[in-house]
Amino acid sequence: MQELAFLPAHEMAERVRLREVSAVELLEAHLQQVARNNVRLNALVTLDEARARARAREADEALARGEVWGPLHGVPLTIKDAFETTGLRTTSGFERLVDYVPQRDATVVARLKAAGAVVVGKTNLPRLALDTQTHNAVFGRTNNPWDVERTPGGSSGGGAVAVAAGMSPLEVGSDIGGSIRIPSHYCGVFGLKPTDGRVPLSGHIPGLPGTPRGVRHQGVAGPLARTVADLRLALRILSGPDGLDTEMPPVPFQEVPRRELRSYRFVWTDDFGGMPVSAQTRAALAGLARTLEGAGCVVERRTPEIDFDAVWTAWGQLLGAEVGAEIPLPARVMTALHFRSMRGDSAINRGIIRGLWGRMADYVQALSVRDQMMAKVEDFLAGWDAWLCPVTMGAAFTHRPSGEWVEVDARRVPYMEGTCGFSNFFNLTGHPVVAMPLPPESGRTLPLGVQVVGRRWKDEALLSVAEALTEVAGPFRRPPGV
Repeated sequence: MQELAFLPAHEMAERVRLREVSAVELLEAHLQQVARNNVRLNALVTLDEARARARAREADEALARGEVWGPLHGVPLTIKDAFETTGLRTTSGFERLVDYVPQRDATVVARLKAAGAVVVGKTNLPRLALDTQTHNAVFGRTNNPWDVERTPGGSSGGGAVAVAAGMSPLEVGSDIGGSIRIPSHYCGVFGLKPTDGRVPLSGHIPGLPGTPRGVRHQGVAGPLARTVADLRLALRILSGPDGLDTEMPPVPFQEVPRRELRSYRFVWTDDFGGMPVSAQTRAALAGLARTLEGAGCVVERRTPEIDFDAVWTAWGQLLGAEVGAEIPLPARVMTALHFRSMRGDSAINRGIIRGLWGRMADYVQALSVRDQMMAKVEDFLAGWDAWLCPVTMGAAFTHRPSGEWVEVDARRVPYMEGTCGFSNFFNLTGHPVVAMPLPPESGRTLPLGVQVVGRRWKDEALLSVAEALTEVAGPFRRPPGV
């Protein structure tokens, strides 16, 4: 049963369709993993066991009648507690929403159900999904399955832990500054931040229920899984306009065949404006580049000519302005004080605070920087299949209050730059990114990942590149003891 819980989602669905295993058996395997691991890890915060059992029985009965609901028929999975779920508590880790039970599903949830999925429960996140660790006053702290004294990252931390620990083969998370990629990196799983506009965020909190959509830029929904094939399957299911998120273009999903690894061209860097990275991260990226060269790929180390302070400031300004527009004055004051109290001088923090109190002219200027950076990255990627760069400065760090220093090889770095300084750049520009694990190395006990960045709207091509990269990076590795 435990081995069953660690199959890829697409293989689970195939085995159900072929009646090699029932949906009920599949669900039981995952519930056993929840019972075995969740007290220690605190990844699932709301378990919908009774309805999941009923749904699994219905899936088996439908199959017996010759009905196949879709590509996830009978597959159990989890949903980040930021997405509304009909009849199932949705809190976004916010005390005021502790008893909130939505009357409709978020678009991504509705699409997964229509594809035949069985929703097992909701996964933990920081308060209103606005942190790079996973802890809130409603449900407490989520722990990394590789070392419970370390963070799983955030804000989709509960989902990354659930996937890594065999409690779910597939999770839907959200990402406004690295919230899919950072937990994927820290927990050793795969995550996709799609191009901004590919997957609807309708039904995501924040914004708060019943309020106009406030955060209009940089935030995306996307999957976390244990294989690239499952990321591709999820993107096919989740992408496309829903009639609610009105700024989504009708970009159809297109299959892009995987090529031989040696045919790909890669550019890589570990230098974003002189920001430090751990020696392990630097060595792992350099090792990947050497391996790719040895496999016959064209590989070049190069950093684009970009003012990263301007990037971090603009990202912060847009986030601060759009979050601040939908919260009352006292909450805005508290948010500004929180970021002002963080240790160290950070362009990201200054940008957020400026956005919270900025004028319309400041907001428009930040959007202009976004346009400029979008064009620069597109130009930089011309002639390359993917750009390889760090996810964060290093491996998962020990739990700490939000805003404390982050250590990188004994050097103290401001919290926001130390966690999302490498990832939020691609939220500003909207480029698709796959976060995937790097090969294990002697003496390293924690996972390290890499960001694989592709051109805007070319998500399917990026996934094919990432899948080819697994030939040298290797598959998902199960944390010990789960």
